[in-house]
Amino acid sequence: MVTAPDDRRGPRYGAGLLEHQHPLELRRLRALEVFADPASRAALEHCGPRPGTRCLELGAGAGSVARWLAERCAPGEVVATDLDTSLLPRDVPNLTVLRHDVAQDDFPDGSFDLLHARSLLEHLPEREEVLARMVRWTAPGGRICVDGITVTPPLDAPDALRRCVTGLNDLAGGRMGTAVRWATDLPDLLARAGLGHIGLAYTPGLVGPGGNADAFLRLCLEQVGPAMVGQGLVRRQDLDAYLHLPPGDARPAPVFLVVSAWGRRPRNRPRPGQPANPSLSARSSP
Repeated sequence: MVTAPDDRRGPRYGAGLLEHQHPLELRRLRALEVFADPASRAALEHCGPRPGTRCLELGAGAGSVARWLAERCAPGEVVATDLDTSLLPRDVPNLTVLRHDVAQDDFPDGSFDLLHARSLLEHLPEREEVLARMVRWTAPGGRICVDGITVTPPLDAPDALRRCVTGLNDLAGGRMGTAVRWATDLPDLLARAGLGHIGLAYTPGLVGPGGNADAFLRLCLEQVGPAMVGQGLVRRQDLDAYLHLPPGDARPAPVFLVVSAWGRRPRNRPRPGQPANPSLSARSSP
C-alpha cells in the first residue's frame, strides 16, 4: 500500500456540512454503505472485476467498495482517492490511498481497467468535464461504473417525513450545489462521453421500519438538520417529529434511488462527443 501525503485544501463537497471530522460522518457513511453497497457491487459485477484488474475508486469515503475491489482484483492494484483520506483503510496490501482532487489532479491516460464513483459527480459543478477525464484515464476496452443517488419526497408518508425530505432536497440543490436529478441522465451522459455497451440498474432506498435506507436518512437529517432549520427549509417541529417518530407509525416509503450505469471505452476511441453506438440494457434491482 502506498499513501500519498494528505495535504488539505478548502472543503467543497457538502459545503462544509459533510466533512469527515463531523462526529456523525463516519456513522452516516457506514449507513450509506449498508444501503448502497449491494447496488454498487452488483453494477461492478457487470464490469468484470477479476484478479489483476487495475482499479480506481473515486470519492472513496470510508472505503468499503475500495476494499471489496481490492479483494476481488488482487494482486491488481486498487487506487482509492478522496479529498480527505482519513477514513480509508490502511491494512490492505494492494490498496493505494491517495489524496486527490478529481477536478484538478490528473492520472496518465489509460492507467486503469475499471473506474468507479458513487455519489460524487452530482456534487461537482464540473461533473461532465470530470467524466471526460475519467474516460481518458480508462484503458481502451476498460470499464467505467457510476452510481448516483436521487432523493424524492414520498407522497404517501407522514407530513413530517415529506417535509424533511423536501428540505433535504432543497439544501442539496441550493447550498450544497448538488444536481439532484443528474443521475437519471447517466446512460446518455456515458454514451456522449464515448462509452459503449451501456448498462443500467435501479435500486430503491426505503425509509421506515426495516427500510434499507432508514438509518442513512436519519443520520443525514441529524447531521444537516440544524442547517435546514437555520435556512428555513424545514421547521424544527417537523424535524423533531420525524426523528422521534415511533417505528410503528410509518410504513417503508421509497425516498432514495440508486441509479447505476456502466459502459466500456472502445478499443478504438471515437472522436470526443461522438457516441460509440451504445447498446442500452435496463435492469431493476429488487
